[in-house]
Amino acid sequence: MPVLLTTKLSIRLSLVATLTLFTGACSSLTPTVSPTQSVVKAPSVALVLGGGGAKGFAHVGVIQALQENGITPTLIVGTSMGSLIGSLYASGMTADDLEQLAVTTPDSALIDFTLSNQGFIQGIKLKNFINAKVAGQSIEDFPIAFAAVAAEKDSLKKAVFTTGNAGLAVQASCSVPNIFIAPRIPETIGKKYIDGGVISIVPVDSAIELGAEIVIAVDVTAPASSNNTNKLSTLTSLTSFWGLLENNLASTANASASKNSRSKVGELQRADVMIIPDVGHISSLDSSQRRALIEAGRTATTSQIKVIKQLIAEKSNSKYATL
Repeated sequence: MPVLLTTKLSIRLSLVATLTLFTGACSSLTPTVSPTQSVVKAPSVALVLGGGGAKGFAHVGVIQALQENGITPTLIVGTSMGSLIGSLYASGMTADDLEQLAVTTPDSALIDFTLSNQGFIQGIKLKNFINAKVAGQSIEDFPIAFAAVAAEKDSLKKAVFTTGNAGLAVQASCSVPNIFIAPRIPETIGKKYIDGGVISIVPVDSAIELGAEIVIAVDVTAPASSNNTNKLSTLTSLTSFWGLLENNLASTANASASKNSRSKVGELQRADVMIIPDVGHISSLDSSQRRALIEAGRTATTSQIKVIKQLIAEKSNSKYATL
């Protein structure tokens, strides 16, 4: 074989060998790629806080128990008293902040009497109180998504406020018919709205409609004993903001017991977890009873913590399995 041909063949073989070695070296340096793992978000958890007047202080205890166990809802939906407590929590207040506010806020900070054929409480103080406590934030700017449930005064169609003036939304949700003057939304030109408890006392369906995957609902409407009810009516009528809401709850329940009761039961059954604080024998005639209501909410929630955590874990695993 000619020397030139031999040389070319040797060079070609040398190049092949070099490329083979280089490729092998590169392969050994290439990291092992594991299957891509998507980041799975925790499921959307809604805390639904029902109406119930004075008994709604139990909502504060519910929030305390959840917070102590590291459970933070991604959505708060409230009716009436539930919207009041819920708006403050969704705005960034801690459970301790809420308790302090619950036991120290006088009725005079919320009640503004007026002479009108539409009602005898304006509701402006309530609106301003909420807006001051949430530092002027609009609902859409809250750290936790929030919705206040009310009803159109004329049609009784459900209204769910998820944006706009927080104080105005809560005012509407708490506007007991014939007691509070129904506010307009938008103000001065909009429709009039009344207490959401007229159509949805524990607004589970609203939370589901807003995309909640797990719904924790709190029902504080356990009936009071007859003795306690009489005492409440005597001591709080026309003088207690909380008592007015609570008395309205009782009168509404008596006026339309069958229809509203069936509707309420059906809606509650659609919740994943039901928390029912033992508050039937308690009212909020003084700060010590408010603390008792808060403790009742905490106790009822603590007994459900294991179930709630299990639901969250199962829902998270289910979402991961479908990726």
